[in-house]
Order: sequence, then C-alpha cells, then structure tokens
Amino acid sequence: MYVLAGLIAGILLSMQTASNARLRSHVESPFASALISCTVSFLLVILFLAVRTTGGNMTGPVFDGSSWWMYLGGFFGVAVLVGCIVLFPLLGAVQTTVLPIFGQILMGILADAFGWFGSVKKPFSVISLAGVGILVAGIVCVVILPGRKSNAKDAAVSHKSAAWQVFAVLIGMASAAQAAVNGKLGVCLGSPLYAAASSIGTVVVLAFLINARLGTLKNIGRLYKKRSALWALPGGSFGVAFILLNTVSVPVIGTGTLMVFSVAGQLFCSVLIEQFGWFYSEKRQVKEIQIIGLLLMMLGVILVKVM
Repeated sequence: MYVLAGLIAGILLSMQTASNARLRSHVESPFASALISCTVSFLLVILFLAVRTTGGNMTGPVFDGSSWWMYLGGFFGVAVLVGCIVLFPLLGAVQTTVLPIFGQILMGILADAFGWFGSVKKPFSVISLAGVGILVAGIVCVVILPGRKSNAKDAAVSHKSAAWQVFAVLIGMASAAQAAVNGKLGVCLGSPLYAAASSIGTVVVLAFLINARLGTLKNIGRLYKKRSALWALPGGSFGVAFILLNTVSVPVIGTGTLMVFSVAGQLFCSVLIEQFGWFYSEKRQVKEIQIIGLLLMMLGVILVKVM
C-alpha cells in the first residue's frame, strides 16, 4: 500500500507541473501561475492542519544562529515552482521530469558526501558510482540520442535548449535541497506538515512580492474573465497530495525506497503527458530509445538510493 502511495506521489508531481504550465497560458506569467498554485496549496495545508491534530509545535526552534538554513525551503520552492513552469513548454514533460531527477540525485550525493543540511556523511560506494553511470547513460538516451537523427532545424533548436537543460538540472538540485531543508525543519517542529506550511507560506509571500514588483498581480483576474478558474485548483491540490503521501510513506518504507517509486511514477506519467498531450500540452512522440533510457534511469536510481 505504501509503495503504491509512493508511485501515486510521483504521478501527482508530474501532473502538478503540467497543470501549472497550463495555468500559465491563462495568466500569461509563470510567477502569477506559481502564486495561484502555491496559494491553493497553502490553504489546503492549513485546512488539513485545522481538522487534524499533528502534535507538533509551529513555534519550534526559531533562528538560533545555527539552524537558520532550515527556513530556506520557501526560497528553494519558488525557484523550483517557477522553474518547472518555465521549462515545461520549452523541454516537454519527459525532459522536465528526467533532468531535475538527475539534479536531485546529484545534490543528494553531494549532501551525503559533505554532510550538507545537517546530514550524516556517507562514503560514496562503488555501487552508487555504477548507479550514477547508468543514470547518466539513461539521460543520454532520453535527451541526446533522439536529437541525433533530427533535421538541421531541430538540431538548432536542440542546441538552443542546452542552457535550459542545464537549468533543469539546477532546478532538480534546488528541489533536493528544499526536501532536505524541510525534512530537518519538520523534525525540529515535530511535524512535517508544520514544515510544509512554513515552506509553502514563504513561497506564497515571495511569489506575491515578485508579482507585485513585476506588475503581474492583475493577470490573475484573467482567470475569471476566461472562465477557467478551475485550472487554478489542480496544481496546488496535486502538490499537497504529494506532500501528504510522502509524510505517510517515509516512516514506513524509508526515503530511498519512496524516491525509487516516486521517480517511477514521475517517469511513467511524464511519458503519458508528452505522448498524448494531456493538460493541453504539446504532443511529442516518445521514441523507443527514450523508453530504454527511462528504464536505465530507474535502474540507476535504485542502485544509488537503495543498494
């Protein structure tokens, strides 16, 4: 059951990105889309906290000089949320899933190796090294090899996408950092939900300030005019469901196992979104070499996170 929860969590994460990207087309701003999505998420988390006793302490350790970095989750969250919204129409569902996953794994390895975010230092094993190699091979199959048979025009577009692909890896690293920071904050506050509320609340404030500075708050009103306000709901609700499923599953099956099945869900859903154009996204034919690459990625993630 908990394994299934991890799989569903990954599916919801991919659906959140696609939904938020669709929302962007209505409000014509990734920052306005991010504000709507994270506001919905924040309200749902607060509602959940209001009807359930978590036993935590929202006023837990405040800036004591050594744990200030625990409150940076919201800053990472803004970068991840806006970054994925921007990347989705540029790279498609599969690459917007695959490249950040590589960034997450990379950040996880670095955090373990150097003890970042308060984690215990862990030696980098030969199996983990093999897993990273297989993971990179999978990414090459998904991202690079399909473009080798493209025409000159597609090759030029692919070349221009290289910077965005690097950005996608950095977004994945920020996502892993956010998860690590929120995890530590959840332990200190006595509840991962309090940590989620703190992190998402920070994202709401930052997104509001950014939109106010850019003058894009007025774009939100276009949802009502276009009678498409329902697109404001799925992204935020998917995000909250992802957080709750992780909260329930991690204590039972562990972070490593959860990540494996979450990645499987993300990859599976991203293929369907790109193949069939779900959420009104651009249809892109998924090639056989990409399917092979996705399977290699799964094997690499298993070797890195579980073995």
